[in-house]
Amino acid sequence: MLVQQQQQELATALGEQGFLADDLRLLIQVANGECSRSIEMVSQVEAALARVVKVLTGNALHLQAQLPDAFWKTEIGILLSRTRWWISVDDLITISNAAALAFGENTQANRMRIVRAMDKGVLEWVPDPSVVNPQQNKRVLRPQVERLRDQRSLPE
Repeated sequence: MLVQQQQQELATALGEQGFLADDLRLLIQVANGECSRSIEMVSQVEAALARVVKVLTGNALHLQAQLPDAFWKTEIGILLSRTRWWISVDDLITISNAAALAFGENTQANRMRIVRAMDKGVLEWVPDPSVVNPQQNKRVLRPQVERLRDQRSLPE
């Protein structure tokens, strides 16, 4: 509600009609299992998710902002996590799998490189709502890991 209120105040101040309420309604429907997957629906949901995240992380300096770990325990964080899982269920992989994919083997050193990439915002991560342990519930997007591996741009 706080995010929606802030967005409405900003939209009113700018004299614009905001779309945040519609985007949030769509994300809630997805998180509640009320939407069927189709290419068009996935595209709509992905666009709505991107707009909501932009509202949450946007800043005047246009710097990339990280959502803190505690965010994912809030109602909006859980909503965004479930939505990302709905969109990318086949592309989300564990840190161990990402280490093996990026560096050829799953070692502690390689897992730490993946974690550093997540901490620096190089890799987007999403918590797995089915795993309670916060040390083991982070997942990354396979295409991002593959892209960074191919560019050889993962942090040491």
